[in-house]
Amino acid sequence: MLFRSKNNTETWYLKLLKLRHFTAFYFLTFLLLGLIPLLSLVFNDGSMDFTAAADSASQQTGIPWTSSLINVLRLSLVEPVLLLSMLGSAVPLLAALVMLVVLRKRQHWTAFAQRLLPYRRTSVGIAAAHYGLIFALLVPCLILVLWLRNALGGEYEIEVSFSLMLIGTIVLMSLVDQGALLEELGWRGFMQPEMQKLALSPVVVAVIVGLAWGLWHLPRDITTGVIERLGVMVYLFQFLPAFVLGTISVSIIAIFFCNRLGGSVIPAIIVHGVTNDALGLSGSASITEALTPFHQITKNLPFAVIAGLMVWFSGVRLGLHSGSGQAADGGVS
Repeated sequence: MLFRSKNNTETWYLKLLKLRHFTAFYFLTFLLLGLIPLLSLVFNDGSMDFTAAADSASQQTGIPWTSSLINVLRLSLVEPVLLLSMLGSAVPLLAALVMLVVLRKRQHWTAFAQRLLPYRRTSVGIAAAHYGLIFALLVPCLILVLWLRNALGGEYEIEVSFSLMLIGTIVLMSLVDQGALLEELGWRGFMQPEMQKLALSPVVVAVIVGLAWGLWHLPRDITTGVIERLGVMVYLFQFLPAFVLGTISVSIIAIFFCNRLGGSVIPAIIVHGVTNDALGLSGSASITEALTPFHQITKNLPFAVIAGLMVWFSGVRLGLHSGSGQAADGGVS
C-alpha cells in the first residue's frame, strides 16, 4: 500500500491536505519558470540563448561558465541576462518561500529553518563521518565516469591538477554550486519533507521527488532548443530517460544522507553539488555536450549503482530512524 493503513478519517483528510501542499508547490515551480521568458522578452528582446551569452562573457573575462554560483555571478556582470539563468535555478526555493507564506504557520518556518542546520539528533563525530562518506562515495564515482566515457569512445579530459588543495576546492564548489544551493532548498528542503509527512516509504518519496525534479527541466529543454537540437525521438527515448535516471538516483542518495543527519538539507546540497561536477572531474564539457544522451547516461549509470546499493543495504527507509519523529516532518519535529 502506498500509505500506511490508518482507519482514521481525520488522518486521511490531513494527508490529502498535505498532498495539496506538494501539488501546489510543484505547480508553483512551473508557474514561476514562466517568468523567465517574460523577463527575457522585456530585458533581452526575447532571446534565451544563455549559452551564447555565457560564451561571450567567458571570452571577455576568461572565467569559465560552470555550475558555480560564484562564476555565474561574475559572468553576469558582463552579460546581465545570465541572471535569468540563475533565477531558473532559484525557482524551487522561491516556490518553497511562497508556500511558507501562504501556509502562515510559524511551525512551518521553524521546521524549514531547522533543516538548514548541518545535522540534528546525532553527534558531531557521526555527522562528520557521514559528510566524509558523501565525498568518499561520489568523488571516485566521478573519476569512474571519466574512465567509462573514454572507454566508450569519448574524448574527455580533466583540466584540474590533483593536490591536497583540490580537496578543499571540491568541498567549496559543492556548497556554492548554483543548482545545488538554490534548487535543493525547494526539492529536499520543502518538497521531500512534505511528501514524507504522508507516511510514504522514504524510497518512494525519493523516487517521486527525483521524477518530479527531472521532469521540471522540460521547459528548459523546450525553450533553450535542446529538443530541437537532439530531435524529439532521441530526446524522449534516450536523453530524457538518462537524465531522469540521474535525478532519481541523486534523489535517493541525497535523501539517505538527509535522513541520516536528522532532516538537514545540507547533505542534499553537497550531493547535488558534487554530482553537478563544476570542476570537471568526470571530464570537461560544454553545456551543449552535457545535454546529450551519451553524457547523461555515462554520468548517471554509476550514480544509479550507488543509489541501488543504498536501497539494498539500508532498505526502503533510506536511513530514516524509527521513532525519531522524522517521519512526521521530514526530519524536523
